[in-house]
Amino acid sequence: MRYFKDSLLIFIIIVILGLIFTKESYAYLDPGSGSYLLQLLIGVLLGGLFALKLFWGRVITFLKSLLFRKRKDERPKD
Repeated sequence: MRYFKDSLLIFIIIVILGLIFTKESYAYLDPGSGSYLLQLLIGVLLGGLFALKLFWGRVITFLKSLLFRKRKDERPKD
């Protein structure tokens, strides 16, 4: 987990420095590039929702097992 946090911090610093020290660029983005980026964004969102749907059953089962398990020291009353 510590490695992930360090990597994320380094990535954020690089992105910020890249945004601060940018030069003017005379680039052209055609409509095909914009539609490709839109398709990519929609695909990522739908893929994330699908993964969440698949994983959600395990999350609910885990939470139910934590909340509704009986303790060993509890005994049924006669």
